[in-house]
Amino acid sequence: MKYKELYNDYYSLLSEKAKYLKSMSELKDGYISIKKISGKQYAYLQKRVNGKLSSEYIKEDMLPKVKRGLQKRNEIETIIDQTNGELNKLETAANMLDKTLYHRFIILRRCSEMDSMPTAMRKRTLEFGNAMNALEGIPASEDTEKMLSLWVVGQRSFSEGYLQTLIKYNLIEG
Repeated sequence: MKYKELYNDYYSLLSEKAKYLKSMSELKDGYISIKKISGKQYAYLQKRVNGKLSSEYIKEDMLPKVKRGLQKRNEIETIIDQTNGELNKLETAANMLDKTLYHRFIILRRCSEMDSMPTAMRKRTLEFGNAMNALEGIPASEDTEKMLSLWVVGQRSFSEGYLQTLIKYNLIEG
């Protein structure tokens, strides 16, 4: 493949980003709010969920751990933003050098985003896709269904099956 080193750098950045997204998903999200009730201070973890403010009481002995987790999450968000910047630069370079390479990068990024989905969301995504296929009257092949069922439970990456399908139908080169 032409520009193999550029491709490998891009793939490496996507893999790194996926690891950070996974570790970030295990951390709490929001901010700490301190409320004074009857002269005593209470800490709450607050965040917006579907447009509504959600509050979760934080026990005093857990407050330092929650603070560290929120700080770690902010650090990871910064790293992800930097990684996205690097990915964008590589995409821009690929777009100038070779349109095929650029399209391959976009496919890889979308596949990586699919792999970063939580398992519960994967199941809903697959159900939606199946509903759309049923409406259109386009059944998925047995191989595609098998690959997607393995992806839903985290036993296979989305890109494995997706890239194979694109190659099978001559939409990209192998």
